[in-house]
Amino acid sequence: MQETLINTIKFENLQKIKLLDLGAGSGILIEKILKEFPESTCTYLDYSTEFMNIAKNRLEKYKDRVTYIQSDICGNWELNIKSKPNIITSTSTIHHLVNEDKKKLYNKCFHVLEDNGRFFNIDEMKTLNNDAYLNGLQYWIYHTEKLKDMIPNDLNDDYDMVIKKFNDWKKRNVDNIDQPKVEGDDIHESFLVQLEWLKDAGFQEVDVFCKLYLWSMIGGKKY
Repeated sequence: MQETLINTIKFENLQKIKLLDLGAGSGILIEKILKEFPESTCTYLDYSTEFMNIAKNRLEKYKDRVTYIQSDICGNWELNIKSKPNIITSTSTIHHLVNEDKKKLYNKCFHVLEDNGRFFNIDEMKTLNNDAYLNGLQYWIYHTEKLKDMIPNDLNDDYDMVIKKFNDWKKRNVDNIDQPKVEGDDIHESFLVQLEWLKDAGFQEVDVFCKLYLWSMIGGKKY
């Protein structure tokens, strides 16, 4: 989906990409953007010191093109934005917010963006009907378990650590699917509902750019 995002950005005819990545984690998407668009600059935003240190190491050779902001995405991070971005992205982050905070974040992103800028959210989302949503959850379990077949033996311990955390995800989202959700949980909302929230925030050309089981890439443009 990140490759789809990059290919979508290519058709925006932006003179210079100024990207803000919300919940940027280890910096993988930013690294891809910096490689693909040599004149781009990026702002990294994440609350985790550990992730930020990993990202700074990954992005060391691009350090003059990356700005770092340590903040929760529900915090007042916009106060630290020195130049408005023309692309805002988020990957696997916003679904941890309660719905009211999702809507507030979409509104904030609209106001922070430059005119003619784009917002993209790649995330876990509910689909058109419940059976498809349940199938998406099961596919994600299957996909994660099958990854072990592709991992070298010397990384098995790392995989076991990841799968232990993933089992917590499985317990929350599959075994206890009917239990109430709180901030920080995986609070999956329909992509259709979220498209309407983007419209309410002021975005136009709102669409689903890519979908694969549990994952959707949605977004819109600010005029």
